Amino acid sequence: MEENEAVLFSAGHGFYHFAVSQDVFDRSLLYNLLLQPTIAIPDHYLLQGARVGAHQKRYQSRDSWLETGLRNGFVVPYLRQEGKSLSEQLERMTRDDRRGFIQGASDVAERLDRTKFVPEHWMSADNSRDFGAAFSRYMTSDAPPILEYQVDPDDFLGFWNRSREWIGGELEAGLERSGKLLNSDGLLLSQLIQVSGERLLGHDCGRIESMGALLDQAKSRVGSSAERDLRMFYTIACELYNRSLADTILTSPGSPRWNYFVAAMDLWRDDALVATDDLTVGGVQSDEHVDLVLRLPRVDHLRTVSGDALLAIRRSPTCDRYFESLAHWRASPQDQSRQAELVESLRRYAVEIRKHVGKDIGVFGLRPQFISGATDLTRTIEKVSGVVQGFLSYATSTAAAATGAMAVSGPMPAVVPAGFATLFVLQTVAKYYSPSQPVELEVSARSGVRVYPDVTITRA
Repeated sequence: MEENEAVLFSAGHGFYHFAVSQDVFDRSLLYNLLLQPTIAIPDHYLLQGARVGAHQKRYQSRDSWLETGLRNGFVVPYLRQEGKSLSEQLERMTRDDRRGFIQGASDVAERLDRTKFVPEHWMSADNSRDFGAAFSRYMTSDAPPILEYQVDPDDFLGFWNRSREWIGGELEAGLERSGKLLNSDGLLLSQLIQVSGERLLGHDCGRIESMGALLDQAKSRVGSSAERDLRMFYTIACELYNRSLADTILTSPGSPRWNYFVAAMDLWRDDALVATDDLTVGGVQSDEHVDLVLRLPRVDHLRTVSGDALLAIRRSPTCDRYFESLAHWRASPQDQSRQAELVESLRRYAVEIRKHVGKDIGVFGLRPQFISGATDLTRTIEKVSGVVQGFLSYATSTAAAATGAMAVSGPMPAVVPAGFATLFVLQTVAKYYSPSQPVELEVSARSGVRVYPDVTITRA
């Protein structure tokens, strides 16, 4: 079974937003849009939670990075109803008792519907069945998974032992309620959170709309310990849901979270979701990978860059060469010359990204309006022969009278040419520099490798 080219944008999962801040969401979205050939986003990921809406609000016109990706095909939406708009998908999901939708979900859907895109189709029932089986198998194992680093700062083992008291009944009730809605075997997170709420808060707790609401009530009405165990439980649930969904739509899974028990899932993932022998990526069984650190623009600055800049980056020859090198290396990941070519093309691409972003944000993060306004004067001076030398000469001849000049007229005239010299430097540097930070990446020939941070390049 061969997977397609996309990587699942797991940070968009609405039920996971209790553990995924807006900063983590933005980091994952912006860096993946720069580095992944294609990212896949299912319909409910686009419409659940406030993260997508917050991203859109930064762009008054429809030039957000997400909409640019949709319009140009490197963001692929997966819709469960063929031939239906996102607004129609939202109406259907709400009617089917799906939960987690924000009040402004209809506005998000309507704006995205105005963006031309080509969707793929997926079967929600298939994923619910596979997720239910994987989650049940994981949570009812005789022994907890072996922690990858042999330490437990998150008290995962304590949670595991405490959960033995209620996990069987919780899963049974969640599967039963989900099966009635699906008319088939499977598990829905929307039903599971209701069961958890009733266990902790009582059967009169009312309708639980989201994980955030459940966690808040558990902490205030039951206690911090119950809230921590619940957070652990649903971190596992959301991680396995994302991995199950990635398998359902034949993409590579990602993870916006890193902690010890999540990392441990990578040692267990093949047994949970799919047999290793049945899975190839681009015809390759190898799990070769390359670790490297790149300097990329800071997320705070990328948030201010238009979708047009993203498109210019993605259409650059440097980007094309990077994607080509990635594809060639994945076809033969043990080839050292192809690996060297990939690393070099990726480093060159990082430089290209910084140059394009620098044009939008300016030097040191100063807005380009400031730089362009300040350098307009320097461009005028450049055209007048000898004017800078004239300023320098004037400053030298008047240096002896500096004290008197400052008393009458203010600062020493020598600061004038110094100021122009500084602007000349800013004008030059701004063309090639934007504020950046080191980003750790793992380039993997196969899917499912957990890295920190969450940007894992796995597709060609």
